[in-house]
Amino acid sequence: MHAILRKCVYTRTLNCNIIKINKEMKREILMLTALVAMVFLGCKERAYIDAPGENSHNLDSIPLIMPDTDGIEITVDEAIALCKEMDADVKSAEIYKISGVITKNTTNPLNVPSRYQNINFNLSDNGGATSLACYYMNNLRNREFRNNSDVPRVGSRVTVRGVLTNYKGTTPEITSGFIVRIDSMVAPPPFPGCPDPDEGEVSVSYAVNIATQLADKTESRKTYKIKGVVTEIMSIDTGSYGNAEWIISDGTSFFYIYRGKGLNGNKFTNANQLQVNDTITVQTKLYNYGGIAETKANGAMIIKTTNKNW
Repeated sequence: MHAILRKCVYTRTLNCNIIKINKEMKREILMLTALVAMVFLGCKERAYIDAPGENSHNLDSIPLIMPDTDGIEITVDEAIALCKEMDADVKSAEIYKISGVITKNTTNPLNVPSRYQNINFNLSDNGGATSLACYYMNNLRNREFRNNSDVPRVGSRVTVRGVLTNYKGTTPEITSGFIVRIDSMVAPPPFPGCPDPDEGEVSVSYAVNIATQLADKTESRKTYKIKGVVTEIMSIDTGSYGNAEWIISDGTSFFYIYRGKGLNGNKFTNANQLQVNDTITVQTKLYNYGGIAETKANGAMIIKTTNKNW
């Protein structure tokens, strides 16, 4: 009897050990599988430019096709027509899905992810004269934007999903949505390199360092002459205001010119007077706006430029 009991205990212990070993092996297999999957996903991450100077690809377009989601598929022009039939600021009951080309990016990429995790841009049909405002759009899979290199540039073809509204009765808009698919992502031009500052000038990196040490919403007492290369133009007004918003860089840091004036304080009268890759010197005081180094409205002007259109 004792021998039988010992055999039963031994058998049960052996079975328990086998089950324990099987569980541990299963856990290790699952962990190994997850690790392999992470490696593959990391290898498949799309190549893109995080900042000037890191541009080793300069691809014309980088496809990023994602699975479609629900939504009534319509064109940009059809969406604009529907919006105009709606009362001001009333959102549509239906969800729409719209494809088009980005004609204007109204989000400062420097704010991603510093202040905003969603973006604004205008969407148009191929060559369309009219555009649909895409307001507070999240990234793919309805996730927030985390890097300014993820922000689609002008010329990128995307599909968005959201509800329609006629903002203030004047602006057709799709909102409360996200980018469903990126059919082509236009890369910014390669950074051409920035000459060293001349005597009396400072680099963009120097200006950014000084500005971000200021208290929030504080402007420097001193006026600086900042030398940099134009990497992005947010807007340019050639009408009554004659100012523009653009970003300059030295290949390391970014500085945002907010509603700056043209050469020697003159108004911009031609959109060609400010172009990407222009090397310019801007005279301005420095301003810290929520951790972003920039200028106050109408507080900056170009004093030197390689642009020949002035």
